[in-house]
Amino acid sequence: MKALKTKPELKITLARAAAQYQFLGITIFRMIARQTISWSVLMALVLTLHADAQSNWVDKSPHRSEFITVNGVRLHYLDWGGKGETMLFLHGIGDTAHIFDDFAPKFTNQFRVLGLTRRGHGESEKPDSGYDTATRVEDIRQFLDALKIPRAIVAGHSAAGNEVSLFAITHPDRAIKLVYFDAAFYIDGYLELFKRYPPELFPTKADGESLDNWRRWYQRMNSGWSEAVEASARVNFTLADPEKRARAMSLLIENEARPDHPKIKSPALMITVINHGANAVKQLTGLSEQRRTEINDFLSECRQMKEKETDLFRKAIPNGRLVMLTNADHHCFIDREDEVLREMRKFLSK
Repeated sequence: MKALKTKPELKITLARAAAQYQFLGITIFRMIARQTISWSVLMALVLTLHADAQSNWVDKSPHRSEFITVNGVRLHYLDWGGKGETMLFLHGIGDTAHIFDDFAPKFTNQFRVLGLTRRGHGESEKPDSGYDTATRVEDIRQFLDALKIPRAIVAGHSAAGNEVSLFAITHPDRAIKLVYFDAAFYIDGYLELFKRYPPELFPTKADGESLDNWRRWYQRMNSGWSEAVEASARVNFTLADPEKRARAMSLLIENEARPDHPKIKSPALMITVINHGANAVKQLTGLSEQRRTEINDFLSECRQMKEKETDLFRKAIPNGRLVMLTNADHHCFIDREDEVLREMRKFLSK
């Protein structure tokens, strides 16, 4: 396992990778260049200026909100309670553990359910270093140790896929089962595509000027909204230290590992989305026929990359289960909750 090499000219690529990892989610993390003020910092500054008109909004998810210091960093986590083996949810880039506010409680009848917000995100501390995959996995191990949890089912969304994989490889006796929610499995494929990622699929500066604006943009470009998306977005729109947050996102992408997936021994379920972005393209107006064709061609390449990723999963984890959802949102556990729940319960019952 080795970290991904990064050249200075790939800063914009890495920036777009950070955004795409959350695909049409909170895309405030695009670095432009170290010697200039980055777009991500500017957007992060904007996102801290406005709360929202709905000041009486209340997070109704039945969790406890806690903090714990492990591996030298103070981390925020959510505890939905429950009994049995532990199920740990890990979010994607730009999100927080709140993104599972609606989904996670549905498992408390069988498991103790937790959600961890990684370093550099949400209410967790944003240190100057430690964003490589191995250190993030060590954060997870020490988090479980501190809570006296010997083993866990680890479920990760988007960029958390690398954390799920490396945790299972590094600590095989502690990973009961693995769940990938449209999670990264083929890093090189993603980065190659992001060099040409269409700017039309990103939010504009105006979209990020308030939570109301961003909510409208998200609803337009995705299949809907949820209380979980609301909760996670509110954290990001109200926190300070936007420059540290933006830098953390960049460092995380620059230092992603490429795990040796065939070493994974835990049973694994991959729920992958084919053709995400289709709904977003339908919402784009004012494009020339040529430009629309170019974007559709790009999405076709994304589908081909997904086919290669799923093939890699089949070869690396022969006993793994693969479920493909077509035209779903990247947050498939929100957009297609019933289907994802059904597949997870079937997988976990075996």
